[in-house]
Amino acid sequence: MIKWVALVALFWALPASAKNWYLVAISDTNTTAYFIDRDSIVNSGPNMRRIHAWSVHSADDDDGTASRELVLEFDCTGARYRFLHLTGYNSRLTVLSDEAGSGMWRDVTSGSLDDSARQFVCSGGTRPSSAKSYGAGNPFAAGRRAMGVGNSSGSKYNSHGG
Repeated sequence: MIKWVALVALFWALPASAKNWYLVAISDTNTTAYFIDRDSIVNSGPNMRRIHAWSVHSADDDDGTASRELVLEFDCTGARYRFLHLTGYNSRLTVLSDEAGSGMWRDVTSGSLDDSARQFVCSGGTRPSSAKSYGAGNPFAAGRRAMGVGNSSGSKYNSHGG
């Protein structure tokens, strides 16, 4: 009986759907690719949306961080966002840091990566039209390829400064 309860608890804790990562923007400097899981967009209040995002860096930071998985909340009327959770990974996708976000609101700058993310999130994943789906797999390798890191040629989608 205990095994049955544990099995039910395990399935209850699993996400209801697979990830659906969209490349929303690449910075003008070609240093960051920004992905959003379109299936994670949820209403978290009046004109508020909570999402899962993945920021892929073209080169590792000084501390070895190559990418970050984020939980963000956007205020669709106030053009602002806040970090709720951040997990940093190295290039082998080993967790380097895992922490709660500050929850402090930040303004969205027009034309930035965050602006592209806000447009995508607040439109329910329909804008910008250049956003491209990369499916359920982890977006790290796809982000590096899109920026031209490694052996494959890069291409830009909805390129913005960030």
